[in-house]
Amino acid sequence: MRIILMMLAFLLVGVNSAYAACSKKQVCKMLKTMGHFDILNKCPGSGKLLAECKKVSEKSFEKLPNPQFVDNKNGTVTDTVNKLVWAQKGYQKKHSLKTARDFAAGWEISGITGWRLPTLSELATLMQKTRVKNVSGEKSYIDELFDDGTGHYYWTATTCDQVSVVTDRIQKKLCQQGTNGAWLVHFNMGAFFWHFVTAERYFVWPVKDLE
Repeated sequence: MRIILMMLAFLLVGVNSAYAACSKKQVCKMLKTMGHFDILNKCPGSGKLLAECKKVSEKSFEKLPNPQFVDNKNGTVTDTVNKLVWAQKGYQKKHSLKTARDFAAGWEISGITGWRLPTLSELATLMQKTRVKNVSGEKSYIDELFDDGTGHYYWTATTCDQVSVVTDRIQKKLCQQGTNGAWLVHFNMGAFFWHFVTAERYFVWPVKDLE
């Protein structure tokens, strides 16, 4: 009987030690890649920490001033208000966030270099409140000077640790994935979304600062 009691005491100490070894920071990190039950198996009694980790962070993005677009007649459009130069059309080759950044940095048109991936605040300036016919001949929630084609998802450089909540014309969107998630814009839907940065599914709309 004494042996059995000693074994039970040992098991209880082991459980408490396992829980004590799981800090809130560790549990929150595991939550990004593991399910709740897996975390509870690894860190028994960590339900309270899970609840704390799931408290929603709400960082919204800065809205830039209303743009003023000028067609440069060379495949680019200048926003004279926000001092940006845009590619006139998005480039529909699938990328992860990393390769999207690389593609934008290496892109060139009409001898113009120095491009990059836009932030969510920047790409959102192309969005219109209503559907209009753009250069592609299709209707989309994008300024009429741009070519959105049939509509696709475009990467932004804004990750979910920088912006965690976005409200578009459809609904409020939350992303609690930190640097593992990034925001996307879909002009044909007039909406914002997020996805994991490793997803090799989305396209690029290059931008550069006006020199």
